[in-house]
Amino acid sequence: MQKKFICSVKPYFISVLCVIAVLYAFSRLSLPQSAISAYAEEQNEYLRVITDDTPFYSDKTAESPLFYLPYTYYVKVISGGDIFTRVEYGAGSGKIDGFIPTDKLYSDGLLVSDPYPQVMAITAGTAVLYKDATLTVSIQYIFEGRELFYYGKFYSPQGKPLYYVGYNDRLGYVKEEDLTPFTVENHPNELTFLTPENPEEPVTKEPTADPPSETVSIIRIAIFAFLGLAGIIALIFAAGKKPKPSPAASYYDENDYE
Repeated sequence: MQKKFICSVKPYFISVLCVIAVLYAFSRLSLPQSAISAYAEEQNEYLRVITDDTPFYSDKTAESPLFYLPYTYYVKVISGGDIFTRVEYGAGSGKIDGFIPTDKLYSDGLLVSDPYPQVMAITAGTAVLYKDATLTVSIQYIFEGRELFYYGKFYSPQGKPLYYVGYNDRLGYVKEEDLTPFTVENHPNELTFLTPENPEEPVTKEPTADPPSETVSIIRIAIFAFLGLAGIIALIFAAGKKPKPSPAASYYDENDYE
């Protein structure tokens, strides 16, 4: 009898599995592709600089930036925030960390290689490395022809251009006039957030993928609830169905064979 019961349940069990598979496939197709991507992909760890005046701060007080980051290049995210994002910037031993206003950064979803500018500024003569942008505290003198690792641009209180650089593990400012003229080329990644008609005008930051909406979540909950209910009903129906009795044996009466 137990064997017959198992055989009677098996077809219903297979049917339930087929229904579940079909409904699960439908639930995946009913979700917006952006919502699926949001679950499947990790957030890009590099964010892009999209303006010429993106400040790099040493701390969250944001009293005065150390410098302005090079346009079109990237920073590596350490931790996010609504107001400030803590980032890492610079290659090799020249890496520094600081804070950037979150609304000044952009995620373009592109593969990032060489995210930071590899630019070496060369002194045109004897130069001075200063601790602050007011040029009141000197760190050291630098001879002519020395290479300085370039981080970004800034301005003195008088409006004169300065460069924030690294030299012999020391960071500070040098005057633009003390360096051989140089340029910082744009990062080779395509500027996907700019329109061809106005290539110098950045647009506001937009996420690469929309997060799942409340409606999508409700749909998913309803689908899985229905799957569970369908399975329970099918199993109850299968368990309650009585197996067909086998044909009864003929009644034997010894008086019929005298």
